[in-house]
Amino acid sequence: MDDEKPIALGGDRRRATLGLLLLNANREVATSKLLDALWDIEETPTTARKILQNAVRGLRVMFAEHSRGDARPPALLTCTHGYQLQVDPEQVDMFRFHRLARTGRAELAAGRPAAAAATLREVLSLWRGRALADLVESGHSWSELTALQNARLDVMEDYYEAELANGRHQAVLGELEAMVAAEPLRERACHQLMLALYRSGRQADALAVYRRVRSRLAEQLGLEPGRELRLLQHAILVHDPSLAAPAGPGRPVVVLGRRPEAEHRVRPVPRPVQLVPPAAAGGRSRVSAVLIRADFGGGGRGSDVGEALERTATTVREEVERFGGMVAGSTGSVTLALFRPASPREDGADRTAERAVHAAMSLRQRISPGLPHGERPALRMAVTTGEIPMRPRESFLEPLPVDGALLADCEWLLQLAEDGEIVVCDRTRTLTRSAIRYGREGGPRRRWTVEGRCRRPSAPAGPFDRGPELDVLSSLLERVRHRARPHLVLVLGAPGIGKSPLLAEFERRVENAATVRLGPGGPVTTPDLAGLTEHRPLVVFADDLHLADNAVLELVEDLLDPPAPMPLLVVAAARPELFRRRPGWGAAQRHASRMTLEPVALDPLVEAPEGHELPRLCHAAG
Repeated sequence: MDDEKPIALGGDRRRATLGLLLLNANREVATSKLLDALWDIEETPTTARKILQNAVRGLRVMFAEHSRGDARPPALLTCTHGYQLQVDPEQVDMFRFHRLARTGRAELAAGRPAAAAATLREVLSLWRGRALADLVESGHSWSELTALQNARLDVMEDYYEAELANGRHQAVLGELEAMVAAEPLRERACHQLMLALYRSGRQADALAVYRRVRSRLAEQLGLEPGRELRLLQHAILVHDPSLAAPAGPGRPVVVLGRRPEAEHRVRPVPRPVQLVPPAAAGGRSRVSAVLIRADFGGGGRGSDVGEALERTATTVREEVERFGGMVAGSTGSVTLALFRPASPREDGADRTAERAVHAAMSLRQRISPGLPHGERPALRMAVTTGEIPMRPRESFLEPLPVDGALLADCEWLLQLAEDGEIVVCDRTRTLTRSAIRYGREGGPRRRWTVEGRCRRPSAPAGPFDRGPELDVLSSLLERVRHRARPHLVLVLGAPGIGKSPLLAEFERRVENAATVRLGPGGPVTTPDLAGLTEHRPLVVFADDLHLADNAVLELVEDLLDPPAPMPLLVVAAARPELFRRRPGWGAAQRHASRMTLEPVALDPLVEAPEGHELPRLCHAAG
């Protein structure tokens, strides 16, 4: 600028030369580096050096024409290997940015967050958009620009750190959300956003941030979140008092008998820490917590133990999600899983606790027997059930918090468990004793342990039990509900095996979801699928698909390929003849599974007395 009038710098090559020299001000820039920055290697013309020399000459003329007697005017020098732009650092905002940023960080490290926030706010005010935005738009991408942009993000995080230390989480919440949306893999910013959300009373949103960053790290880099982020997630789950916002400045208190300079010290008045949100019009809701501990010992190499822990963590996550739960936290060999009601109707029944115990039993079957003897972990699990307050606007589809008392009970039970045991609290046993068989261990460590699975008294008597298949369908519905991704389940079997009764029973059990039935000739009704799935999942049932018209088969395939994400579960039943007519039908779907029904006989070790009704048996779960 010259008297508020812009100075014409010339074409793209001259502006790019000046930009790169300013990014490396007071340092020699090699000619080869300038050439590489101005042209791609394949597009470098034979006259590139001549064009660069003309650009340098034009810049020198421009500096000479607009020199105003500065104490240190810019000077563009020719060096042995290239060029150097000598300039007063105070005339370049980049140098001021770095200098003030160091001052702000020093104030923050010295425990002066108010002064640090003011300094860092001034630092960020130097930015009026992206550095050298015109050159970036022209296609120039330099490592110096990337480093400068990363330095700006670092200072933004320092500023948010200072404001959080000042108790101004509400003031920076919007900026943090925008930054995390633009830079989702910066764990420090995610940490700060989670803390700001938690202090704003949005603990469910804070945990959702953790789940998103964990999913992105796993999908894009194959990594787990860092230790600081994992510790914060656990602290949020247990409502750690240390997460409370710092108290505001209190009234000055004169301390008698001290030196005069100590009389003006301020005693901050601590804020009361609220561990559990108060019960409101939303009432209370039931939640079950499962603590899983898999110890591999210290005999193996660190890398081997780490790989074993990763495999176990993957198994735990798969089984917990299969039974409709969520992994809320993991530290070392211990994992916390939460099971919440899937609907208001389930909240008043015992299904939540039952799903939690079934998940623990399934984990016991999958983890220990599948490993060689020397690699088997010492597996212990504990299940507790309690009631927690619900906020008025909290829905059954949102993650529920867990209070400190429930987690403390779970940790205490886990200490009582021995290798291979699942220990439950009295309330969990009471809620699930019609479906789970328990044993009472005596001695100094008295506890209830899971021994096996009982058939429900309400289950129909007879040689067939489709409970496991119904559990699989229920877990897939929960997965569709959470991931908003279509899924096809094709139930196959011979005539009379029970395909239609299975679909009918699952349709009867479906809660908090819309259902549509397709007949062999087409849909019973013509539903607006997008409208039905706007606020809840949609379950489409298609029976006797082997008899259906080709139009119905194509309709099902079209349903599974929607233009936008859709929480849709298609449960179809067919005989194997379907594949004689349409080989490979459904195989092209990314998210599809087959369930082949076989006759499920009663336990062969127990014979029913002749002339008596078949007894209801307990089946061991591992």
